[in-house]
Amino acid sequence: MRGLPDYDIPDEITTDAHALLHAVREGRAEDVAELVAPLTAAERRACLPVLKSWRKGVRNDRADGHDRIRTALRTAGAACSTGVTAAVQWLAAAELRWSARDPSPILQALGDRDPDWLGQVAHRMAERRAVARDEYPLIAGLVRAAGCEPPTTDGFVLGWELSGIGSVGSPVRKALGDDPFLTVMVPRLFEVPEAGSNLQYTAWSDDPGWAAALAGLAEEGRLDRETLLDGCLSRLSRETRLGLVRGFLILLTALAPTEDEYAARTLTWVRMVPDAHPLAAARAQEVVAGLDAAGRLESEHLVEVSRAALTRPEKKIVRAQLTMLDKAVKRGGPGVQELLLAATDVFGHEEHSLQERGLALLVRHRKHASDAVLAGIAAGLDQLGPDLRARATEAFGDVLAGQSSLLPSDEGDGLPPVPSPEPLEAAPLTTAELVEEIAALPWGDAEPVRQERVLSALVTHAHADLPGLRAALEPVVGRWTETWTRDGNLYLAWYWQPSLLVSVMGALPEEEVEPIRRRELDRQCPHSAVGSVPLLRVAEIAARLHTDPLPFLLATPTWSTGTIDPSVLVERLAAYERAGTEPGRADLDLALLRLDREVPPGAVAAAAQLTSAAGRRLAARLAAGPLPDPAVFREKERLGLRTPRPGVLVRTEAVAGHEDFSEPFRSLLDAYDPLRSRCQCQGGGDCTAQSLALLPQHREIVAARMLVTVAGTAGGDYIGEAASVLPALAESHGPAGPATHLLLAYGLGSRRADERLFTVDALLVLAARGQLDADRLGRDIAELTSLRRLALHRVATALREIVRTRAHATVWAVLSAALPSLLSQEAPHGLPAVLTLAAESAEGCGARGSIPEIDELAARPGSSQTVKQARRIKSALERTS
Repeated sequence: MRGLPDYDIPDEITTDAHALLHAVREGRAEDVAELVAPLTAAERRACLPVLKSWRKGVRNDRADGHDRIRTALRTAGAACSTGVTAAVQWLAAAELRWSARDPSPILQALGDRDPDWLGQVAHRMAERRAVARDEYPLIAGLVRAAGCEPPTTDGFVLGWELSGIGSVGSPVRKALGDDPFLTVMVPRLFEVPEAGSNLQYTAWSDDPGWAAALAGLAEEGRLDRETLLDGCLSRLSRETRLGLVRGFLILLTALAPTEDEYAARTLTWVRMVPDAHPLAAARAQEVVAGLDAAGRLESEHLVEVSRAALTRPEKKIVRAQLTMLDKAVKRGGPGVQELLLAATDVFGHEEHSLQERGLALLVRHRKHASDAVLAGIAAGLDQLGPDLRARATEAFGDVLAGQSSLLPSDEGDGLPPVPSPEPLEAAPLTTAELVEEIAALPWGDAEPVRQERVLSALVTHAHADLPGLRAALEPVVGRWTETWTRDGNLYLAWYWQPSLLVSVMGALPEEEVEPIRRRELDRQCPHSAVGSVPLLRVAEIAARLHTDPLPFLLATPTWSTGTIDPSVLVERLAAYERAGTEPGRADLDLALLRLDREVPPGAVAAAAQLTSAAGRRLAARLAAGPLPDPAVFREKERLGLRTPRPGVLVRTEAVAGHEDFSEPFRSLLDAYDPLRSRCQCQGGGDCTAQSLALLPQHREIVAARMLVTVAGTAGGDYIGEAASVLPALAESHGPAGPATHLLLAYGLGSRRADERLFTVDALLVLAARGQLDADRLGRDIAELTSLRRLALHRVATALREIVRTRAHATVWAVLSAALPSLLSQEAPHGLPAVLTLAAESAEGCGARGSIPEIDELAARPGSSQTVKQARRIKSALERTS
């Protein structure tokens, strides 16, 4: 017990109460029940203030021995609480709960309480979701002691499921059968959103698991079979998480429904097909197919299922439904026309092979096609490519002639409007607006412009009236400063906002600011500079707060991209000179980095009138023109143990004139080499819009540093949100060179769908601005695919989103550059999808010409999708108006 605080016991405490408190401060929870039993109500009330004061002492202390004290505190506090509310609040306290494992000391200490009181405590605790889940053993013990009905709240149900049933030597079936809450809890498994996770595990050491156990208990009559069946279907209809869907499907299989049970729930199965999880929809489709084969499915239900299944993205489900439709039409009977009409829905599917199968089905049964079916086919022709439209017209004759043009429309590429940067309001936020903004600001994730406005307003108001600013911020910031400054300023290395607010509130002494700054500069390198700039800038502002507060910031952007109008910066420096204020070095350096490339002639003349050292530096920069772009080089990683699948990264040379800048700006502009770095930072950079706002006119410098991280979202184990910065990259300025296009290539192959969508947005913006080098991007995609750093099917999925915007020419330009290399290597997984997309794009934009590799593939025998789509591309390129 060495190192524990010396908890004082008041002298006025009685002997018996003293014995209890002494046991608590020694962490003897097992003795609390015996020691609290003889205490009177008055003695228990007298102990509570002491226990509350000790509770504060152990709140944030996890030293050895404190776990035992927490357990004893929790036990004694509950035993000394006479009211239900007080007992619940004490038992639910997070700082006491996390160290608790065994509920028996508490149950023993509360053993003398009235059963009704115990039941109320149990049910009140169960109303708190997290408490009920984590404290299930304690609540269950209270329920058993009270002899009351168990609570059925979501948290208690989750706690029951996760309580270790069947995991400690007792088979699941026996453990469930012996559980007193079985019949109450099982129906709730189908109603609580997160419940049912145990169902997917089919065996623990030869134990068949939960699903088999529940099915067996239903067979015994212990559980209602109808409840289990209906509950499974209910969850499968709305559940989206794979593990839970799989679990309820396993339970359904264990229940082995009869044909009559399936038929009695036909409508439920039918309604599951449109929106359920793919696994659930596939099972529903199988059930419906079985009922149809058994003659127990109404034609209207088959039509409903078909229309739903044929519009789903899963190709397996669509193929199965077309097969089901084919069989049903062959059987004949009522509803054939409705079934054929439903088959035309597949024309809207994005997969060409499925459109082809659907058309083949209709051609095969054209003798059954009524006028309504023919009209439906005609209405859907505009969703097909020219090759399938021609086949449809040939098969159905003059009925469809003239319904849809076989040639692509001449509507141009469907690119979005070019985004324009927005001018920012010059006036700073008022104090009231500043306080409101800080209260709502998401630390580290806010837009750069939003952060800059807050930073600017903090500096301006701190200079004008620091005591008044502190008073205004106290209600919002006061309660946070203790957390931010604990553990040696832990958060200062992550976000700049807490750092500055701590300084503004006076919680960061002047003598602590410089060590923070030196520590950051000591680990400076070209790779970490992007993340260091915000912190070093804030450290400078914080230091000036104690000596010579800045009246306003020079580097506050004037445009939404982070750019500064040169004329505005000249005016700001002129105001500094009039006030006799020395600029902050970091603030001035950042302002110079953010200067717009286009400099009005008047700005050059006005800057020449400045007399300070900072003014002369600005005048020289404006006269010399924008900061030059560095030389940029693509380099392939070497094959090695750490890079079994090497990728392509970008090295940049130093920017001419970077020696004039202070650190970390000098490192930011210095030579950057992610392959031969001598430091330990792994060569990465922050993938944030804030990083781009540091160099809004030189995106390649920042893009090169982002490549390591974004590449990890495509080819490595990292699954993050790095590509979310790409739209901001596309709206930035400066050349869009190798680094920018490699970021797009890696982003198109990201594992997460939303990451690919961010990349699609960025690609469209660059194309709309005329800055997309489609040939370069296509070659990058092909090279990274050959290096096994990109999954081609993900790239196809992403580019499909661009086709949906009708930007066919853009997609064709990218793919036509990628195809020669893709076809000259071993066929990668996803090649048929890329060829299909290329064919659709070529048809959509009216592309002409030839690709030798496509011609060679198209000449091969066979009917594989690769050969079919190559022929389709060749036909599109050879088509004449």
